[in-house]
Amino acid sequence: MFINNKYKSWYDSIIQKAKVRNLSGYKEKHHILPRCLGGKDIKKNLVELTAREHFIVHMLLCKFTKGRNRHLCLVAFEGMCRLKTKNRNYKITSRIASKLREESVKYSHMKKPKYRKMYSDRMKGNKITLGRVLPESQKKKISEKLMGNKSTKGLKYINKDGKNKPVKPSEINKYLKQGYKLGKDLSYITEEYRQLQRKLTLQRYGKVA
Repeated sequence: MFINNKYKSWYDSIIQKAKVRNLSGYKEKHHILPRCLGGKDIKKNLVELTAREHFIVHMLLCKFTKGRNRHLCLVAFEGMCRLKTKNRNYKITSRIASKLREESVKYSHMKKPKYRKMYSDRMKGNKITLGRVLPESQKKKISEKLMGNKSTKGLKYINKDGKNKPVKPSEINKYLKQGYKLGKDLSYITEEYRQLQRKLTLQRYGKVA
């Protein structure tokens, strides 16, 4: 499943460091053996990482896996690249976006019925959510997240040095004096980026790009 190269060494180093520290502030849970590769949602398979570390380890996973496992890691990493929340605002370079598209084309054989069934069987075998009944409180959180981040309701976005920040309307002038600009920084969404994302989406769903 894994290739013993420098990327795996870097990955293992980040994981080992995470195991022996107490991380304060914003943190994210990471499955050491990813769920897409059969990893379980158990304590010994989880570590806490910063948002930046979490992004990096998923990128590294794509560099020391092979075959169908690499494709699954690429899909997971691509999803992370698209995820934008209050604490996550990743910006991928055109080089990474291009690499994701090239790899998607390379592994386009996954569209064949045989491979679709293999992927489906693997996902069905994931006992983490199979038959699980979520408590109402968790259902509500998921619903609110899908409907939008309520924590920023009534706030206005400002940006500086590529970072976005939601603030109260009454505080905007204070931040403008500090060099902030109104609105979100969307400079990374170039026409090239839009076209690449569109092609990736079309390829994922088996349509002609």
